[in-house]
This record gives sequence, structure tokens and C-alpha cells, in this order.
Amino acid sequence: MESNVYGTEIPEDDAFRLKRLSDLKAMGEDAGLRLTALELQSKAELHAYGYQQEWCGVPVIRLPDDIVIFQEIVWHCRPRFIVETGIARGGSLVLSASLMAMTHTPPRVLGLDIQILEHSRKALSNSPFARSIDIWEGNSAGAAARARVESFIRETEGTGPGLLVLDSDHSHEHVLKELRQHAPLLPIGSLVLVADTLIEEFPPGHYPDRPWDQGNNPMTAVRAFLTESSDYRLSERWCKRGLLTEFRDGIIERIR
Repeated sequence: MESNVYGTEIPEDDAFRLKRLSDLKAMGEDAGLRLTALELQSKAELHAYGYQQEWCGVPVIRLPDDIVIFQEIVWHCRPRFIVETGIARGGSLVLSASLMAMTHTPPRVLGLDIQILEHSRKALSNSPFARSIDIWEGNSAGAAARARVESFIRETEGTGPGLLVLDSDHSHEHVLKELRQHAPLLPIGSLVLVADTLIEEFPPGHYPDRPWDQGNNPMTAVRAFLTESSDYRLSERWCKRGLLTEFRDGIIERIR
């Protein structure tokens, strides 16, 4: 008999797991807490908080909550490949490859971006996981990108799910095109993580220098995609897992 972090004795690990799930459900349904988190995230952006993290020495434009949750997703799903749109500084690709290696799965990571800067290419080539990471330059929502992703998946050994992370242009039209192009290529059991869905919850004009806003963002694209595709649904397990997160209600899973 042992005590868990809540101070109660539990006869087996299932009790602890169930308590965590109960707390997670309550946290996801706490509208006041979610609003407080949104306000904190908005204020933290004034100091470029999302740009302050590194992974294996490479800047990774991810919030700490999302880095930890992504580790959980990779550990539980054991994807045989990860595809990401939006390379930025390259840290997210390094994160993906390193987490796959931790699961004893040969890392296979593909990054797509409309423009891959030289400092990103250098950071990736100097990474210990350089041989596991492929990069492709072009429109991630175009037909050529779909062909590249399709061949990448086909050339990856084994069977099982994969992960798709969408974090490039955050406009409704672009994200919806990415979903239509790439999501159908993923095997059953795969997850799609759509970044910056929380734009829908920010005040209008939160990004004055960007085309996306309330009504035109990744969240509206996810909702539109789910209305036209019965192969996917919101992932109850992961959608509300984070508090300070870019993926608020933006993780979907392929069910058939």
C-alpha cells in the first residue's frame, strides 16, 4: 500500500491513473481556468515566451506544456514517422527525431516549409539526428507537397500510425488545404496536431500584422475539416491535455 501525490492510499496503480484522468477532465471543463491560461499566454507573448526554449541546443518554438505533452504522445503512440509543416529554426524537427529515438523507433522525420533559411539548414545538419530528418521547400498545402509526403510515408518501413504537425501559415484556407492534402495519407490511429487553434479565442485583432484572426484560423479549419471527413474526430485524450498550449482543441485522430 502506498500514497499518491494526493495523499491517499491506493491499492494499485489504476486508482492513481483514474484520479489523474478525473482531474484532467475537470481541468479541461474549467472555463475560468482556461480563460486565465489564455490571458497569461497572451501576456507572455509580449516577451516572446514561445521563442525561449531550446531542444538539444536548437531553438524550438514550442511552449513548455506542448513539449512535454508531445513527449507523452510520441511515447504512447510510437509513431513510425512524423511529418511537420513549418520548420522555423528547426528545433521541432530535432525534438521529433530525438523522441522517436527514445522509443527505440528508427527516427523518420520530414519537415516542409515555404522557405527554409540557411541558419535552420545548418542547425539541422549539425544535429545528432541529421540523418533522420528530411526537409522539403515549397508550399506545404500544394499538390507537390502531398506527393512528397505520400512518398515519404510509403518509403518508411513498418506499419502503424504516424503524426502530422501543422504549424505553418495559420489562415483558415491554408490549414484546411493542408488537412485535405495530408490527413487522408495517414494510417488509422494517427494523430494530427494543429498549432495555434487558440487564435479563435484571442480578442479580435490580436495579431494586427497577420492575416489570421477570429473566424479565420486553424481552429475554424479543424472544425470545417471534421464536418467533411468522418475518418477523423477530436482526440478526447489529448485535446485538453495542456493548459498553456498552442494545440487547444486542435488534436484530431484517424479512426477509420
